[in-house]
Amino acid sequence: MKLPEIGVKRPVATVMLFVAIIMLGLVSLKMLPLDIMPEMEFPSITIITIYPGASANEVEEQVTKPLETILSAAEHLSEIKSTSKENVSFIQLSYSWGSDVTSAANNARDLIELTKTKLPQAAHQPIIYKINSSMMPVLAYAVNAGVNYNGIENIVEEDIATVLRKVDGVGTVVYLGQPEREIKVSVNPQRLSAYGLSATQISTMLKADNISVPAGNINMGVYDFSVRVPGKFETVEEIGNTVLKAFNGQVIRLKDVAKVEDTFMEKEAFARNRTGEGVALMIQKQSGSNTVAVVNAVRAKMAEIQKTLPSDIQVHEIISTDEVVTQSVNNLTSSIWYALVFVTLVVLMFLREWKSSLIIFITMPVSLISAFIAMYAMGYTINIFSLMALVIAIGMVVDNAIVVLENITQHIEKGSKPKQAAIFGALEMGMAIAASTATTLVVFLPMLFMGGIVGIMFKQLAILTSVCLIVSLFTALTLTPMLSSKLLKEAPRNGKKQHRSKFYAASEKVFTKIENGYKLLLGWVVFHKSLTIVIAFAVFVLTMIVGKNIGTDYIPDFDAGTVSVVFETEVGTSARQTDSISQQILQIMLEDIPEIANEAAVSIAGQTKTGALTTVGFKEGKNVGTVLCHLTPPDKRDRTAAEIAGAIRDRVESIPQIEKCRVQGGSALAAAVTGNKRPIEIIVSGNDFNQLNAVASDLQEKMQAEKAFTDVATTVDPGKLEVQVIVDKEKASQMALNTAMVGMQVRQNLYGAESGDFSEDGNDYGIVVQYAPEHRNEVNKLKEMQVSNLLGQQIPLSAIADIVESLGPLEIQRQSQQRYVKTTADLNGVSLGEATKTAQEIIDNTEIPDGISVEIGGQVNDQKSSFSSLFLIFFLGIALVYMVMAAQFESMKDPFIILFAIPFTLVGVILAFFVTGITLSVTTFIGLIMLVGIVVNNGIVLVDYTNMLRKRNYPLRDAVMEAGRSRLRPVLMTSLTTILGMLPMAVSNGMGREMYAPLGITIIGGLLVSTLVTLLLVPAMYTSLYHRTLAKDRTTARLKKQHQAENKKSLE
Repeated sequence: MKLPEIGVKRPVATVMLFVAIIMLGLVSLKMLPLDIMPEMEFPSITIITIYPGASANEVEEQVTKPLETILSAAEHLSEIKSTSKENVSFIQLSYSWGSDVTSAANNARDLIELTKTKLPQAAHQPIIYKINSSMMPVLAYAVNAGVNYNGIENIVEEDIATVLRKVDGVGTVVYLGQPEREIKVSVNPQRLSAYGLSATQISTMLKADNISVPAGNINMGVYDFSVRVPGKFETVEEIGNTVLKAFNGQVIRLKDVAKVEDTFMEKEAFARNRTGEGVALMIQKQSGSNTVAVVNAVRAKMAEIQKTLPSDIQVHEIISTDEVVTQSVNNLTSSIWYALVFVTLVVLMFLREWKSSLIIFITMPVSLISAFIAMYAMGYTINIFSLMALVIAIGMVVDNAIVVLENITQHIEKGSKPKQAAIFGALEMGMAIAASTATTLVVFLPMLFMGGIVGIMFKQLAILTSVCLIVSLFTALTLTPMLSSKLLKEAPRNGKKQHRSKFYAASEKVFTKIENGYKLLLGWVVFHKSLTIVIAFAVFVLTMIVGKNIGTDYIPDFDAGTVSVVFETEVGTSARQTDSISQQILQIMLEDIPEIANEAAVSIAGQTKTGALTTVGFKEGKNVGTVLCHLTPPDKRDRTAAEIAGAIRDRVESIPQIEKCRVQGGSALAAAVTGNKRPIEIIVSGNDFNQLNAVASDLQEKMQAEKAFTDVATTVDPGKLEVQVIVDKEKASQMALNTAMVGMQVRQNLYGAESGDFSEDGNDYGIVVQYAPEHRNEVNKLKEMQVSNLLGQQIPLSAIADIVESLGPLEIQRQSQQRYVKTTADLNGVSLGEATKTAQEIIDNTEIPDGISVEIGGQVNDQKSSFSSLFLIFFLGIALVYMVMAAQFESMKDPFIILFAIPFTLVGVILAFFVTGITLSVTTFIGLIMLVGIVVNNGIVLVDYTNMLRKRNYPLRDAVMEAGRSRLRPVLMTSLTTILGMLPMAVSNGMGREMYAPLGITIIGGLLVSTLVTLLLVPAMYTSLYHRTLAKDRTTARLKKQHQAENKKSLE
């Protein structure tokens, strides 16, 4: 039996099947996690290596370059970038899309092991981070207490962070700004010299005295005793009493030559909120976890934790992403419900019978709910793109059911019994609706193979929309016939008229008038087919000319209610001074932005020792600060986040200490999606650092003069004052010294060295030995420094080395193992396409020295790559649609007639762009591709019915006219269901609308014009092409007849 027969003849089994689908769909829905975007794992890993106390040059030479050399052999590597800064090296490895990132990370780890011996001893083990969307914090807290609150670091770690890490779904907990306790041994070099000691010797002695040694066992008959030699320091006073040596009959203790303090490390990272300085605590979720569930679980656990904390410790929530997720999801969910109502009203308006409308209404949820099963099976989340698929599908899933139901109704009106009509009506339309569904599906097929971030985002949309359409086809061939056989009544016999309501009669008159008016217009079009085609072509060409002025963008800006300021001060500025500037900016935000939600604002300044800020998407450095605030939802404020950012820009930029500044309004998530790339990034590469800086600075000056750009900055490094100790190797050798000995002792004296740990209450605190500040913070003091030689003698540093002051880079960037600098900018009210043209003109008018290369990067490159793929998919989709229709019609000509409507969708799309002010972006391009599969369906209905009438010996013109008249209602009905299904999404003004509204606007604009083209231009094209064919056939027949007559005459 075929599907319609099974559905009609086995109604109970059919009902059970669809009830099972609904049940499984609802269970799947309950288990699906919520998120704002699909889970994204970028084909990239970051390797962070800490080298304490090293300059940027030293980090580059001793850490970055050796690692780059070995990592360049990594498999499937497409690009290698690095940044060398004071104390830390960052290396980013980018792979081709589709690469296994876990395998790539393991491969990189193996390669690093091969070069570990080449790295400095003081360098820490390189740490590998895989980059994915889960790295962005889902929640952040500020923990406030008194300045240098004793034990705050232990409370944050043990009482808060450790507890939160155990919460289901939490990945990592990163915190910064906490005071870190240490035992500082501040050495007096004069006293050391007087007693013939060095800081290095003190470190060695402290390690030797601060140790517990297991000494073995003693066996005494049946007893076994373990022996140990305990020697760990138990009090800070005990450290100061450590015996160093005997001198002239006198015992010299540590406290005689140094000051031993139980204090805090010098802070290099600061966090602050409206309450004051504190500790910033950022929570990342595990990959695949439910963002909203994780945030709620953390909030609940934090509420419990706060009850156990000391009363003078306050915890404030400063960043959360659950509101963005829930509001975006709720907005699209509302769009789905509105779309269901609109589509139902359209169906009711055209069918005007509640039973027929009920059949259509029942089939809709089944198709949509089935998508949840697919989402759960494929590990998807409920996010903007999966919900966009449902909104798009609502208006399309009813089309097959409408076509089948209409055919069944016609059979009933012709006298068939409902059961027979249901089977035959569905069977007759089976191939037609299968082909119609296939034309839409084949458009989505190429999207499945699209790589890059765009492929990740829109693949879910393509798959889920396809699932809904396939289920709708199955539903139309099983559930719709079954319901029709049960709900529809047999037509009256014996000449009795079927009873119709007054509404039906009144509305039928309206529809009849519309049909008659359309028939008159169609008659004129068919009669003036050539003129119609010429006018249409002229409109198309004119629209394309005007369309050249439409701007292009990459991914639409997403107003998720975040305003951020990232700034840099003069090179060499301390982290504490940078923090004071960030405090000023924080105050500006609190004063000038009344839209801040619950005063949720935070500032972060300085750098962490482990690069922790970089791993959560923040820029770091002693002279770098970030200030951000969270706003109320978009529908509850009059200004966009971008407008608010623009309003505070002047006050922020007027702060004299700020040298570089970027003020943004939008979403940190959008920045993550674009890889934190700025819209315009001009990359200047070469080997001559002076030339690189000169070109980049010249480009910066020219870009600042253009109104198209804002927050123009460059990575040109003015350099940081540094002091170099140039060892005279010959003199050093004569003094029983070498460069390594000198370097290690100078490092020990200035930077300090950890000399064991002091344990208290189960916690370990470092013991750091270094010169006291008053003996190490002046260049002259460095010249007076003494170092120990192999004989234990104290040698003045000035006797074996020259002390030279010079400039050294603060940050060194490399790409493909070559240095480069960047000039970057944001856009000031122009599209990315316009800005790119302006930037290229600036480059063309700039003198570029030999050996220096300049190229535009940033989001521009990603846009070009994505548009290139989308153009290919667009034309591939047209080809596939043509093939499906050619197979259906067994004709090469009919599909061409139908495809004639596709170019005219561009007319509607361009008009929609002009009316709404949107640009051609990745989102609108996807809508354009989808239109290819949608707009041909109405053409298929018209051409198929016209062919059928011609087979019944209708004259060409009559067949075209009758097909247009009789198919007008189905065409209008299917178009309106799709348009009104998209309307709530297109007009939404809630959170996340920037991502989905342009898609709805594009499809609505294209479908409105293409429907008109289908109803008028397709019949004109059909008549024109087949009129010539008929004329040719008549000529051929006439010539054949004449030839036969001539042959007959010649035979006579």
